[in-house]
Amino acid sequence: MDVLLFKALSDGTRLKIIELLSRRTYCVRALSLMLGLSESAVSQHMKILRDAGLVEGVKYGYYTHYRLCRAPLEALSQALHKLAEEPQIRKDCDAAEQVGCGAARKP
Repeated sequence: MDVLLFKALSDGTRLKIIELLSRRTYCVRALSLMLGLSESAVSQHMKILRDAGLVEGVKYGYYTHYRLCRAPLEALSQALHKLAEEPQIRKDCDAAEQVGCGAARKP
Protein backbone atom coordinates (compact mmCIF):
# COMPACT_ATOMS: atom_id res chain seq x y z
CA MET A 1 0.00 0.00 0.00
CA ASP A 2 1.29 3.40 -0.96
CA VAL A 3 1.80 5.85 1.92
CA LEU A 4 1.17 8.77 -0.45
CA LEU A 5 -2.41 7.54 -0.91
CA PHE A 6 -3.00 7.57 2.83
CA LYS A 7 -1.45 11.02 3.14
CA ALA A 8 -3.60 12.34 0.31
CA LEU A 9 -6.76 10.83 1.77
CA SER A 10 -6.03 11.89 5.36
CA ASP A 11 -7.34 15.43 4.88
CA GLY A 12 -11.05 16.25 4.95
CA THR A 13 -10.80 18.83 2.16
CA ARG A 14 -9.04 16.38 -0.13
CA LEU A 15 -11.66 13.75 0.63
CA LYS A 16 -14.35 16.27 -0.34
CA ILE A 17 -12.46 17.00 -3.58
CA ILE A 18 -12.28 13.24 -4.31
CA GLU A 19 -16.01 12.99 -3.66
CA LEU A 20 -16.78 15.88 -6.02
CA LEU A 21 -14.48 14.51 -8.73
CA SER A 22 -16.12 11.09 -8.47
CA ARG A 23 -19.19 12.65 -10.12
CA ARG A 24 -17.62 14.84 -12.82
CA THR A 25 -14.58 16.91 -13.79
CA TYR A 26 -13.93 20.35 -12.29
CA CYS A 27 -11.38 23.12 -12.65
CA VAL A 28 -9.65 24.68 -9.64
CA ARG A 29 -11.86 27.78 -9.83
CA ALA A 30 -15.07 25.73 -9.63
CA LEU A 31 -13.68 23.64 -6.77
CA SER A 32 -12.60 26.74 -4.87
CA LEU A 33 -16.10 28.22 -5.15
CA MET A 34 -17.76 24.98 -4.02
CA LEU A 35 -15.36 24.46 -1.12
CA GLY A 36 -15.13 28.09 -0.03
CA LEU A 37 -11.34 28.09 -0.36
CA SER A 38 -8.88 30.19 -2.30
CA GLU A 39 -7.74 28.89 -5.68
CA SER A 40 -4.17 28.62 -4.38
CA ALA A 41 -5.34 26.47 -1.44
CA VAL A 42 -7.23 24.16 -3.82
CA SER A 43 -4.17 24.01 -6.11
CA GLN A 44 -2.02 22.88 -3.17
CA HIS A 45 -4.50 20.11 -2.41
CA MET A 46 -4.60 19.13 -6.09
CA LYS A 47 -0.80 18.79 -6.16
CA ILE A 48 -0.93 16.28 -3.31
CA LEU A 49 -3.74 14.38 -5.04
CA ARG A 50 -1.81 14.40 -8.34
CA ASP A 51 1.40 13.20 -6.69
CA ALA A 52 -0.55 10.31 -5.16
CA GLY A 53 -1.95 9.42 -8.59
CA LEU A 54 -5.54 10.07 -7.52
CA VAL A 55 -6.33 12.80 -10.05
CA GLU A 56 -5.17 13.87 -13.47
CA GLY A 57 -5.59 17.15 -15.27
CA VAL A 58 -6.69 17.82 -18.81
CA LYS A 59 -6.00 21.27 -20.23
CA TYR A 60 -8.99 23.07 -21.78
CA GLY A 61 -7.80 26.48 -22.97
CA TYR A 62 -6.72 28.49 -19.92
CA TYR A 63 -8.13 26.04 -17.38
CA THR A 64 -7.10 22.56 -16.33
CA HIS A 65 -10.02 20.28 -15.57
CA TYR A 66 -9.32 17.51 -13.08
CA ARG A 67 -10.78 14.05 -13.06
CA LEU A 68 -10.57 11.21 -10.60
CA CYS A 69 -8.26 8.26 -11.29
CA ARG A 70 -10.19 5.34 -9.88
CA ALA A 71 -7.53 2.62 -10.22
CA PRO A 72 -5.49 3.65 -7.13
CA LEU A 73 -8.66 3.80 -5.02
CA GLU A 74 -9.76 0.38 -6.25
CA ALA A 75 -6.32 -1.11 -5.51
CA LEU A 76 -6.34 0.43 -2.03
CA SER A 77 -9.86 -0.87 -1.43
CA GLN A 78 -8.81 -4.40 -2.38
CA ALA A 79 -5.69 -4.23 -0.19
CA LEU A 80 -7.71 -3.02 2.81
CA HIS A 81 -10.35 -5.66 2.19
CA LYS A 82 -7.64 -8.32 2.18
CA LEU A 83 -6.31 -7.01 5.51
CA ALA A 84 -9.81 -7.11 6.98
CA GLU A 85 -10.45 -10.72 5.99
CA GLU A 86 -10.51 -13.38 8.68
CA PRO A 87 -6.94 -14.60 9.11
CA GLN A 88 -6.08 -18.25 8.74
CA ILE A 89 -4.16 -18.78 11.97
CA ARG A 90 -2.68 -22.14 12.84
CA LYS A 91 -3.44 -23.10 16.39
CA ASP A 92 -0.42 -25.37 16.62
CA CYS A 93 2.39 -22.89 15.94
CA ASP A 94 5.67 -23.45 17.73
CA ALA A 95 7.38 -21.09 20.16
CA ALA A 96 9.77 -19.80 17.48
CA GLU A 97 6.79 -18.35 15.56
CA GLN A 98 5.34 -16.63 18.61
CA VAL A 99 7.65 -13.64 18.70
CA GLY A 100 6.96 -11.51 21.74
CA CYS A 101 4.18 -13.60 23.21
CA GLY A 102 4.27 -15.28 26.61
CA ALA A 103 4.49 -18.78 25.13
CA ALA A 104 7.84 -17.98 23.53
CA ARG A 105 9.47 -16.99 26.85
CA LYS A 106 11.58 -19.53 28.63
CA PRO A 107 10.93 -19.96 32.36
